[in-house]
Amino acid sequence: MNKKILLLCISFFCLASTNAYSKFADLSRITPTIGKQSINLWFWKIASTIDDQDDIENNLLDTISSVDPNVKIYVHWFDSNDEYYWFFYNANRKNDIPSFQLRLFRNYVQSSYYLNAVGHNDYHILVAEDKWGDYSGVAYLRGHFSLSSDDNEKIAAHVMGHMLNAQHNYDTSWFSASIMYPHPSYWLYTLQTKFWNSDNQHSVGRTLKKLKHFPDSKLIDIEYLGDDSTKNAKKYNGLKWDESRANIHKLLVEKNTIYDITIIQADFDTYLYVYDKDGNLLDKNDDGGPGSWSKLEHQDFGSAKEVYLVVSGYKRASGEYKIRLTDYKTLIIEDSDTLSSLGENNNLRNFINLNNKVWIKVHNGIWVGEITLPQRFLGKKRKVTLTVDSRWPVKVIFTVNRIKKSRIVSQGEEITWVNTGDGWLIK
Repeated sequence: MNKKILLLCISFFCLASTNAYSKFADLSRITPTIGKQSINLWFWKIASTIDDQDDIENNLLDTISSVDPNVKIYVHWFDSNDEYYWFFYNANRKNDIPSFQLRLFRNYVQSSYYLNAVGHNDYHILVAEDKWGDYSGVAYLRGHFSLSSDDNEKIAAHVMGHMLNAQHNYDTSWFSASIMYPHPSYWLYTLQTKFWNSDNQHSVGRTLKKLKHFPDSKLIDIEYLGDDSTKNAKKYNGLKWDESRANIHKLLVEKNTIYDITIIQADFDTYLYVYDKDGNLLDKNDDGGPGSWSKLEHQDFGSAKEVYLVVSGYKRASGEYKIRLTDYKTLIIEDSDTLSSLGENNNLRNFINLNNKVWIKVHNGIWVGEITLPQRFLGKKRKVTLTVDSRWPVKVIFTVNRIKKSRIVSQGEEITWVNTGDGWLIK
């Protein structure tokens, strides 16, 4: 099965006070969530150098932390020499019409990396040295894309405010203004990295609270690393050994996704449990991983929205550990609108970018005549399965070692293609 590994940030919060007789009855109230609230912030540079890069970044971080200092922000800077600038020739040329440039930028990112940007915690800012005509920056309100010039190192924070649902604020005081002052490059006022009025603070705060806690960047790989320890954890009854010290971590699970949960490093003999939100034990393991470490494979939580991982020790052992989640995402395509869009190569490539396996099902009345498997996509090993239950066959075009091939899949057949880097092989 194809897989994508996410090494999770395991610098978890402390548990609320819990005595040794807790039976995990109220997990959602007392338990931290895996992964802090986070933003992935992508700066795309038109120019090869941006003079105030550090100031731009720091001002934006200060602005967000003024509302919620607990949000973790991962910052990434790209220029035209970076491998992720693939096919960016239409968007990295300076254009004096900012709305046109912003639309090109959004379309490039969406077509190359996402199906869409809705619901993601990724925000993208295209940065240039100079203005776009009379504009220092523009943004989609409550969106995920914006432009910012280096004309003022606080403009990026201003457009980020708009993306987080902040409105313009005209309040000024002693040559100072809010970060949301409508003319951020105006020489008379120094912008402060704060949202002055309560409406903007509440709007931005609400947006930040809606961010997904589970790391959501599935396309441009990021590793989340950290350590945790049960040495000073609370003691619990209800585990295999009463009075065991244990850490509890909430995992927000996704549909059509299978998880492997592995202790990849520990200085003690670990024991791993998974509970549902009502405190029912779903699975447990002692030595399924390397050595005396624990591992739970092929965990399919169905329609569950949250589960709880409990890390403890064999016979009350405790110590430091690292944990890894590997997720296997499957996208099932069987509706008419989505199937009809597969004729466009980019659409199928975007589906493959986002999922380890794409399973296409056709039948009478809901059908697509031809599918082309993309040669290039983000991520590693991928799998595409086609199930045909229609009177009409489906033609699949694919490449193997740069040689174009095709396969007709007829009624009653189910064919799987696996891409290992040199093309698509029929399994």
